[in-house]
Amino acid sequence: MNIQHLNIQAKMAITLFLGFVIVATVSSVILLGLALTGEKSGLKIPTVGQISKKYGTSMLVGSMHGSMKEFVSALEDIEVVEQWVSEGAKQEHPLYKDVETIIRYDCRNCHSRTSTMTRAIRSMPFETYEDIVLYTEAGYSWKQMSKQAHIHMYGIASFLIFVTLLFAYTTYKEWVRSALIVLSFSAGFIDIFSWWFIKEIPALAYAIYGFGSVMVGSILLMSALILLDMWKLPRPLKE
Repeated sequence: MNIQHLNIQAKMAITLFLGFVIVATVSSVILLGLALTGEKSGLKIPTVGQISKKYGTSMLVGSMHGSMKEFVSALEDIEVVEQWVSEGAKQEHPLYKDVETIIRYDCRNCHSRTSTMTRAIRSMPFETYEDIVLYTEAGYSWKQMSKQAHIHMYGIASFLIFVTLLFAYTTYKEWVRSALIVLSFSAGFIDIFSWWFIKEIPALAYAIYGFGSVMVGSILLMSALILLDMWKLPRPLKE
């Protein structure tokens, strides 16, 4: 039994499913590129440095470099906040008054408990020192990382299992099928867990870049190969 011998209705369902997977995968790449580069449109490929800032620096600084960059009045403001964070993020630090002013003008319209802005994020207020300092820890905290890891791993596994099972029943050589199936899961595993340890090992930014690309590439490649194999003339079943 292989995928070429399914009836036409099953092939149509699989084709539509893989269409969703391909569009969703490309969309996630676009979203991640825009968030990491701070750009507003287009397919943007982030640099290793931007990945490092996202996952290896504090959420406050990483967001100002990335998804919140459009709201930052001046790039010099990011350097002020970054220096304050790197020097301990203390309330009595000489730069705290400058940091508080920057956040008041650049962030607080939305990041306030009483904000009425369309994009208000009232659950993440930046109104007091205690509010701000929560987002100055380098990299992801254990709580943030646990939340991100389980959401991403459940989400990726839930569709990757269907893609890999379909690919397992194609007519490509056994070692090709095995290699791509193992590669897709292992690359995703290494990518996600590199987020966790990048603040201790900055070189893991290259692992996130490389293995993230491998995971995306393997999903798109398997989807395309399944479609090609499924819709070509079937080989006779062996008796």
